[in-house]
Amino acid sequence: MASPERKRQTFLQISHKRLKRQCHSSYHHLDRVTTSFTQADRSVDLPDDVLDMIFSFLPIRNAVQIGILSTRFKNSWNFNRRLDFDDDFARGRSPEDFKSIVTKVFDRNEGSSILSFRLCFDPNREELLVEKWIRKSIEKGVEELDLEFYQNGNVFEGRLPFKLNSEVYEAQSLKILKLNMCQLDLPPKFKGLRVLNTLVLRNIIITPTFIDTLFQNCFFLETLDLAHCHRIFHLKIFAQKKFKVLRVGDCQEILRIYIDAPNLRSFHYSGHVCFIKFNVVPQLKDVMLNFRPSKGFTETFRVRNLVYDLYPIQVLTATSTFLEGLSPKFIGGKLREMQFFFGNLKEFHLIMEGAIYCNPYDIISFLKHCPGLEKIFIDLKDFCFVRGPYWELHNRQSFQKYSLSFDSLKFIKLPGFKFQKDELMLVKFLLERAVSLEKLVLVTPKSRHGRVFTPNLQAYYQHLRSWKASPGAQIAVFEHLNDTSICPTHSKTWY
Repeated sequence: MASPERKRQTFLQISHKRLKRQCHSSYHHLDRVTTSFTQADRSVDLPDDVLDMIFSFLPIRNAVQIGILSTRFKNSWNFNRRLDFDDDFARGRSPEDFKSIVTKVFDRNEGSSILSFRLCFDPNREELLVEKWIRKSIEKGVEELDLEFYQNGNVFEGRLPFKLNSEVYEAQSLKILKLNMCQLDLPPKFKGLRVLNTLVLRNIIITPTFIDTLFQNCFFLETLDLAHCHRIFHLKIFAQKKFKVLRVGDCQEILRIYIDAPNLRSFHYSGHVCFIKFNVVPQLKDVMLNFRPSKGFTETFRVRNLVYDLYPIQVLTATSTFLEGLSPKFIGGKLREMQFFFGNLKEFHLIMEGAIYCNPYDIISFLKHCPGLEKIFIDLKDFCFVRGPYWELHNRQSFQKYSLSFDSLKFIKLPGFKFQKDELMLVKFLLERAVSLEKLVLVTPKSRHGRVFTPNLQAYYQHLRSWKASPGAQIAVFEHLNDTSICPTHSKTWY
């Protein structure tokens, strides 16, 4: 057995990178980290600078746990740099205990700096105390500030949101700022936020003046993420060259979005169909258009004008509402297809939700314009194709005679597959034309009604194999809970 001195030397020789990886990589490793500290308790006498380094990479909750388990480290959490007072931290604690602990942590913090401060809290009647916590984090050079305020009972209940103290606008160190239910009053000119990289806003009133002021002062802003925000009617983005990511989700009052951002790489939108216009976006690669179902027919002109701006993209996630806006229309008594081209598109994820008339023909009419597709995801879930007059009179024969090949297609996945006639028709079409296909994945729905009995499944397998144009293509059928295949780049929502 090694001597205590030998253990001490070995422990001290752990590199900075290894310590950071061990302490910060995952919550799953924290038990192991805690055990190593308690085992070393009797034989290790670490200097303060080493303790500072170790505990700076632990979330405050885990640093406090280690202090409780080991008398040697009972005060070492004072060096913590990641002050994460979220819902997990608050669970099982009364509001008074929560406030007392947060105040104590700030009063006793001896670290050289604070890397992040996250707070999930109801600030009602505690505004001055919250302002004190925020001020102390800024004084210690906080780089990530995440303030998620909420109100017990009904949202807002006639109360005003928390007014952000002016020190935040003057903060020189902030790189990431996340705010929920705050009142923002950006002055026309401010000295801080010069290195702000990411801004995430939830449940906040936003004015056009705010957006203009933001981009005029935050030259290094790369990501703007807005969700459930209010009073945004016309969102105009005139961005610097650093700006790369824009996300807008469920901002109910929005009517128009105009984007002038030459280096924009990613655009995500979730909500009703609104007018969206890009100026020139040659770097745009990643787009999500989670359009909510329309009450009537999709406002076609809005979707059709948008599609011409998306030619450079490589990844697209869209709902069936988007597809319906691009579907063939009767013009001059003839059914005419829209002309557009997605030559760079590699992945297409279609979410079949709330479609009024979208059918297999509309899907292949879109895929026709994407000759370089390598991955297709069609999320059926509870959707069933409607066999109405539109399909029977115009689309069925056109679908069966459609001349199309998918030379680059390698992967197809259909979650929510119920082995219905129209679903099988679509799969047959794709299998017969995907000459380089490597794998087809069908995932049955969550509900029992969509499950397939084993004898029937064997018969379906025979049909699927007989339709393959690619001899080496694998065919896999998973139940919903057992699906281990790859997933699309985007989930349905990000907030």
